[in-house]
Order: sequence, then C-alpha cells, then structure tokens
Amino acid sequence: MKHKTPELLSPAGSMESLKAAVENGADAVYLGAREFSARQSADNFDREGLLEAIDFAHQRDVFAYITVNTLVKEGEFNDATAYLELLCNHGADAVIVQDIGLLGMLRTHMPDLPISASTQMTIHNSAGARMLQDLGVKRAVLAREMSLDEIRTVRSNTDIELEVFVHGALCICYSGRCLMSSFMGGRSGNRGHCAQPCRKLYELPGRRNTTGYLLSPKDLNMSSRLHDLMEVGVDSLKIEGRMKRPEYVAVVTRTYRDILDRFSDDQNAAITPEEQQRLETIFSRGFTEGYISGDPGRSLMSMEKPGNRGTLIGRVTGYGGGGRGRVSVKLDVPLNPGEGVSIGDNGTTINTLWIGRKKIDKGHVGSTVSFTFDTPVPNGTPVYKNFDPVLMEWTKQTYHSIQRKIPLDIEVEAMVDKQLLIKLIDQNGVTAQAVSDIVISSARQRPLDEKGLGVQVSKLGDTVFVADNLDIQMDENIFIPIGVINSVRREAVEKLAQLREEKYRRKCGTNVPGTTRHAKNNGASRPVLSIRVSGPDDVNTAVAAGAERVYVDIEGIIGNIPLTNVAIEQAHLAGATVYVRLPDIVKDGEADLVINTVRGLSAPDGILAAAPDQLYMFKDMDIALAVDYPANAFNSQSLDVLTGMGAGSITVSPELTLKEITDMSEGYEIECVVQGGVQLMVSEHCLIGGIKGCRSPKRDEKDNRGFRVDRPCDTPYAIRDEKEFTFPVEQDARCRTHVYNSRELCMIDRLPGLLDAGVELLRIDGMRYSNVQVGEITGLYRQALDTCLEAGEEFDGSEYLALMKQMFTSGLTSGHYFRGVL
Repeated sequence: MKHKTPELLSPAGSMESLKAAVENGADAVYLGAREFSARQSADNFDREGLLEAIDFAHQRDVFAYITVNTLVKEGEFNDATAYLELLCNHGADAVIVQDIGLLGMLRTHMPDLPISASTQMTIHNSAGARMLQDLGVKRAVLAREMSLDEIRTVRSNTDIELEVFVHGALCICYSGRCLMSSFMGGRSGNRGHCAQPCRKLYELPGRRNTTGYLLSPKDLNMSSRLHDLMEVGVDSLKIEGRMKRPEYVAVVTRTYRDILDRFSDDQNAAITPEEQQRLETIFSRGFTEGYISGDPGRSLMSMEKPGNRGTLIGRVTGYGGGGRGRVSVKLDVPLNPGEGVSIGDNGTTINTLWIGRKKIDKGHVGSTVSFTFDTPVPNGTPVYKNFDPVLMEWTKQTYHSIQRKIPLDIEVEAMVDKQLLIKLIDQNGVTAQAVSDIVISSARQRPLDEKGLGVQVSKLGDTVFVADNLDIQMDENIFIPIGVINSVRREAVEKLAQLREEKYRRKCGTNVPGTTRHAKNNGASRPVLSIRVSGPDDVNTAVAAGAERVYVDIEGIIGNIPLTNVAIEQAHLAGATVYVRLPDIVKDGEADLVINTVRGLSAPDGILAAAPDQLYMFKDMDIALAVDYPANAFNSQSLDVLTGMGAGSITVSPELTLKEITDMSEGYEIECVVQGGVQLMVSEHCLIGGIKGCRSPKRDEKDNRGFRVDRPCDTPYAIRDEKEFTFPVEQDARCRTHVYNSRELCMIDRLPGLLDAGVELLRIDGMRYSNVQVGEITGLYRQALDTCLEAGEEFDGSEYLALMKQMFTSGLTSGHYFRGVL
C-alpha cells in the first residue's frame, strides 16, 4: 500500500542554514528570533531578518514555522504577544509554542495563526493530543520517547497533525521537564539557555566506580524507519539542528529528501551505505533509533564521548616510529589526505598517508595505512573520520546557488501598435503581468521572431523562477528593443514575487489585551501546609505532625488500596485532605492502571496531576484537580488556562523568583515547593539498568502490581559531577530515571516572603524522606508557619534553619526564589 509522503521539516539557525535546507529539498523549515526561542546559542535572526527569512521560504514554496518555544515571564508577556502579532500579520505558517499561556492567548486573540505544540510540552499520550486539539492546536510535536506502537495509538485517537523527530541530538530527559541546567548554573533549558549538563562527565560511585558521559545519548537516526512512520500516519518528519552548521543541514536534508523521493517508485527504498557514511561523517555521536522499537537500553547512550565521532573507518593495528610517531590502521572505509580523524579523545588532520615507506594519494578499503599521530594508542582502538573536505565542498555547492526553482507558465502578447504584455502564472495560479511603456512597431530590418522573443522572456536568471510553458501570440515582422523586453519581464517578475509574498499576509490580533486578571478567589485566608509522600504509611505521620493536605504518590498506592483507604479515612478524621499524585509520565498503555487505581479508592479528596494532559485525562471525573510544577505555569495567562482546565491549586514553576510569583499570583490558588529534593530530570531511559546491565530474563518478571521486579536499580544510587556535587538517582516502577538536585531546597526561614508573594499552599516534597523524616520536617514547618503567622514580618526563622542544616549536611539551597534564571 502506498502511503502519503510526510512533510520534511529542516532546521534553520541562520540564513546560510535556511538556504541549505531549502535548496536541498526541505518542504518546511523552522527558525527563530533572538528572543523567545529555545536555541539561544544558535545564530538566529533579528526580527527584520526573520521576516526576510519567512519571505525567502515562501518565495520557494517552503513553509516557515517560527519557534516561540520558551516559557515567558509575566513581565515579558506583552512583548511576546506583540511579537506573535508581527509573525501572524507577516504570514508565518505556524508558531511552535511551549508556554500554555501563550497558547491560550493565541487561541483567543489570533485564531488565524496555526499553532504547533512544541516537544517541550511533553506530549506523549492520546489525552495530551486530544487536549491540544480542543485548545485549537493544529499540530503536536511528539515526545521523542515514544515507540511506533505508541505513536500509532495517538494517531488512531486524534485528528491533530503529528510531527516526530527523525534525526539529530537527543535529550536524556523528557523535553520540557529538565531543570538540571537551571539548578546547576541558572541557565534554563525551558528558556533556551541550556548549558547541556547531559554532555558532562559524571561518576557513578560504588564498589566499582563507573566514570563517563553517563547522561549523554547518541544521535537519533531514523532513516531506516521512514516507511514505518509513514505507515502509522505521521504528518511531518523533523530534523534537529538549529545549532548545527549549514553543511550539516544540507547533508541531512538531502539524504532524507532522496530517501523519501525514492519511496514514490519503491516502497522498499532504504538508505544507501554511501548516504549513511555521509550522515556519520557530517556529525554523529554514534546513531540510535531511539525508542521507536521500545527501550533500547545501554545502546541508547554515548558514554565514552559526548561530541562528534564521525564514521568508523577501521581500527588501530600498530603504533610506532621515531619523532612524532605513526599510527597504522586497517581501513574499512577509504581515507584520503586532508581528511580529519579522531582516535579516542584526540584528533588530527591527515597531511600524508603511507603504506609502509611509500607515500600514497588514497587509502583503499582493505589496505593498512599509516599517518602521523602524536598520541600513542593501543591496538584495536577504533578510528573515526570526522571531516571530509570533498563532502564539505559538495554541500556548499548545493546551496550557494539557486537550484530550487518555481516553474511558471508565461504568456506573451506582441502585436503591432499595441504594448508588449508579459503574464507570469505560478503553479498555484498566482498571476502577475506587466506591459511596456511603448507600443510595438513594424520592423524596418531584421524582425524579431518567436524563438528570439521566447529566449528573452525566459531569461529569469538568478530569480527563483524558471520558464515551464511558453505561449506567445505575436504578429510577424515586428520590432521590440531588447531593453524593453527585459524591462517588462523584470517588472512582471517583481510583481509576481510581491504577490506570492502578500498571499501569506494576515490581519491579526490588533489591540490584544495583556494578561488576564481575575477577581481574588475565595480560597482559604490561612496558608495550607502540604506534603508529598511516597506511600500511605506516611500519610498519618504527616497529618499528625501538622500537614493539612497530603499528596500520596500513586506508585505507593498501587497494590495497597485497602491501606490507603484507611489512611485517607484517618486523615479526614484529623481534618486533613488527601490527594493522589499521578506519575510524571502516563503513556496510553499505562492510563487504565492509573485511572482504575484512583477509581478504586473510597474517598480521595483530589488528584495532583503532573501536567495538563492528566488534567484532561481526569476532566470528567467528579474529583478536585490540582496541577504540579511540571505544568510549567510561568505567567498569569498560563494560570488562567490551567484554571479553565479544572485545576484548583496550581504549583508554579520552581524557576520563578518570589517577585515574579508576586506579579502573577493575584486571583489564583498558588502552591510552591518550599522543602525537599527538587526533581531535575525524568528520563524514559533506565540509567542504572543501562550501566549495570539490567538485561536478564528477570527484567520481564512482574509483581502483583504489574511492575518489574528484581532490578539492580532498586538500590539507591547517585551520580557525581566534576565539581564533586552528588545528584541522587532513583528508578520508578516503570524503570524511568529520576535525578534530583544535589542540595535540599529549604525556605523555612523565608516564610514571610512566600506569603507576601501570594502563595497559599506551602509544600514539602517528602518523596525521598523516611517516615521519621516526614514527621520531623513536617513538624518543624508546622511550628515555623504558625510562628510566622503570629509574628508576621518580625518572624525569625534562623533557629529552624539551623536545625535543617543539621539534618542535611550536604547543604541547603533557596533554589531560584531569589536568583532567578536566564
């Protein structure tokens, strides 16, 4: 069965990269300005340059999607709105958005501007896709952690367009859920400033220490799975790489374009060895197909080297020689002087190749060659080619001249005593015409014939157009000066180019209001102390110590429903409420277990959703809803959208300062995490299982809850960075990895500031506490909060802080409440 060819979507981090993408066959490009864009380290465009780039794409019938995919602070929202209005008016084909507040504003005030939901929105299930569709979103960029079957399920449950990444860098964390760069150095990945801590060196302490780039995945390469993606109904295939050089964009785009084009003739078309080698050479950390076939385990990771390794050309067979030394390599791939190679952590450009003592111009497959290499290396070490000057020159030639042309029908009327008329018509029927200032006269000598006139009007030169069909109606024996023909042709071309741009223009969003303001809600006047705990055993310990709301992690409830029901009943008797905290990630195959577990409880007071997709999942259940900080509530518009989706209390992003919370909190029931180990990453990859080798048959054995048993990751672990900071690592029952901050968040001495900011619920994250710690820390906060409410601004929390320091000797932090993020 022949399937529809999906759109090929390429990155454009600069004007050169834009040309490389367009000239090598991209159907669409995505690009961003120097603000509100998730790749701030790319060259990007100023606003004027961005509008020119949109026009450049449109002139070549290429869609231009603009990335506005960062979280927007309250004080930035009006500027972001004005920017989106500019894009809408100019004719951007879509905007790629992460911030749910921006999404809500666009839906209301700029409904004509199509929206793509960024992968930063972590859409990984049907509920999330249906939620977006109801919010007016045209396309969902799916999480890269989805398998083919999971994509198929989402496709069958929604009509929204689906976009998937097929090539480029992978994040180890679910996109939109990573706080590691933020908490390590104040550079927020959610705001385009990721410092890439996943590419740093870490150590896994233990009986046998493991050191390496433990969080660094290989690069995604789905070139051999395009037919599968077409079969499940994916609409757009996306290449990652706005920070990559234009040559990379050219090679990758051309490779995927050629494979897709071959499908029109051969549904079994595949990538060729030569194409694969080009992909590896231009940039590769090693390739993986990611999660498309399920959990890839350790093969996902590039722990030995976090950067480009290139294509494997052979292995070292010897090292020696006087002076600088030579390395000998048996070649599996041709090697030439001028190419670059890497061996281990070192690299060189080859000036001269030898076989024995003879210099050679080219190293052939199967031969053993040698070249100068300063660092001794052992036999068997792999050798990679990571620079090919011929490939680089070829790629530049593909986009340094206009190759992608728009075919035109050209109609010409040339009659005596009438003006010359040239009409240009593109494939979409857009038509422009121009006439001469003079009338055509009879020729006195050497009349203009049809062939000569056709040659002149078809001289479209360095424009984006090319003559396809030519229809000339002319008298015989006429004379038209060549300059007149050229002038009329140029005028017609300019008019057509202008019309082709103007057809995209819109009139959008004039007088768009700023952020929504609500009347102050009727919530409790007294702040509520809440805590998240890992299971029902901790509920009554927390309540007895003074917690008024307890969030119980659902993983601790599954298989323990009777015990949980007892804990809820006892909490109610003490005047406290109990909510069920849902998992960070709930895929379609996991949803029934989660929903049925909640329904199996006798009287829970509410649900704490991790993110908006879970609000949608439970929207029809008669139960109170709250939403946690992975929802990335960053401004009052996002609070407004989440409230409209049923959320009562909303835990705002831990990347906000108290001042920023103050600016957005009025009218909403705001919750903040004030104590605990902040989760920095959630990953589909089982980090510990990958390192320790969780591949025994027991990996597939399940307990009575349906969870895997007998796993090496059940023992607590931590990873340590080069600055000696230690980050706790845990695996949940689904073998997902959770990485926590190296220092405990503690705001016990800053309670007045939190209350002044409009925070109504102060939460302790006790997920990693023992039962004793749950009681002790809850009790301290209960005392401190009561004292604060009595003392007001005179509150002195130093005594409580000192007790916390005794408990957490690795150090405390106030997070971003005062320093903020870029």
